[in-house]
Amino acid sequence: MLIRYRRSEDGRPVAKALVYTQAEHRIQRSGIDPDALRIVERLRESGHECYIVGGAVRDLLLGRTPKDFDIVTDAQPAKIRRIFRSARVIGRRFRLVHVYAGQKIFEVSTFRSIANGTIGNEFGTIDEDALRRDFTFNALYFDPHDSTLIDYVGGFKDVASRRVKPVIPLKTIFIEDPVRMIRCVKYAAMAGFRITWKLRRRLHKDSELLSEASPSRLTEEFVKILGSGRASPIIEGLAAFDLLKHIQSEAARLLATNPAYRTALKSALVELDAHAADPEREKRLAGLLAHYLRPFLETRPERFVDTPDAYREAIHEARLFLAPLNPPRVELEAAVLMVFKRRGVSPLQRPRKAQGERPHGGAGERARGRTRQGERTAAPEPLRQQERRIPPLSAQDGAGTGPEGEGQGPRPPRRRRRRRKPSGGTPGTAPGNPASD
Repeated sequence: MLIRYRRSEDGRPVAKALVYTQAEHRIQRSGIDPDALRIVERLRESGHECYIVGGAVRDLLLGRTPKDFDIVTDAQPAKIRRIFRSARVIGRRFRLVHVYAGQKIFEVSTFRSIANGTIGNEFGTIDEDALRRDFTFNALYFDPHDSTLIDYVGGFKDVASRRVKPVIPLKTIFIEDPVRMIRCVKYAAMAGFRITWKLRRRLHKDSELLSEASPSRLTEEFVKILGSGRASPIIEGLAAFDLLKHIQSEAARLLATNPAYRTALKSALVELDAHAADPEREKRLAGLLAHYLRPFLETRPERFVDTPDAYREAIHEARLFLAPLNPPRVELEAAVLMVFKRRGVSPLQRPRKAQGERPHGGAGERARGRTRQGERTAAPEPLRQQERRIPPLSAQDGAGTGPEGEGQGPRPPRRRRRRRKPSGGTPGTAPGNPASD
């Protein structure tokens, strides 16, 4: 083990970080995404410090395959953008760079300063950046160039002890950013770590602060939970620390008062985790939301009626159920439709005509959208197009397509016949009439 030093005000050397060699940390370069390695090397070739940081380092230390590789550097966003042509600067308050490598996106951030606390946006040094990290295992910096692991806050020992320990003082960590409470519970559930007693007490004490967090940030964290493959223990932990009621108040109420919903949600989350953990399965948000919304929508079986109005009402109720979360409208509508189809109901398909039935009211009445009493109104064209795009949950998701026989899907649009031009005569004149001089 090596030691990094800095100079104190009186000029004496002071230890500031521990540096672990490959023989000590045992992280293999083969476990790192080749594209992440190329990004690090490119930044180094341009004269910048660059490291892999955060959850990827924690997973590598635990012998797991990381899902994402976050990269940190002393290069500022504009410079990173110039180095990588396939890059885009994102964020207003906290500017980051997304570097694209095929279908993969790598998040590259710049060292942050602690001059304005742990939520300021000034650029700084690696020493300051480590003190801004929320928990110690997220403040480990791995240098693929020489395979060294730099530890400023004791994170290496905390990973070995499997404990969640904060970097920021307990009295300010959640006051500065309440969303850190969600991440604390998420990290503990995903890594199988224990939360220290002092941190657990602070979670209970500061839980009310989470109600002040912005809906967009809560939604972002909740989407990550749904796709984590560990949604079941994470949501269980959020409920145990009284945090779920500030993220999903209606779900917390149903969990506390409705045993049937509690059982159904537990079963649905197990299916969701199996779906999210399968690398071969598509991870579209609509599919993840469908698993989570199904127990709520099925608390009222009478809502599953094959009419567009019933579908729209279910979307409205799902939106209220998820509040204050605000997932994209298209994904929410698709998720609700998946749940309907799982129940064997297709609310957007055209009604089938009985054999030999003749349309009523004539073309004019049909054009005005009138229907006889008791007839089901066909779904508008945009909704029918949406149903064509969204398949039902597959059998692997624990859902069938329902009793949708052949011929029940939406009819293809009729082709309009192109009127043939009349023969004879001069172009621009009617046939049989002499062209005017």
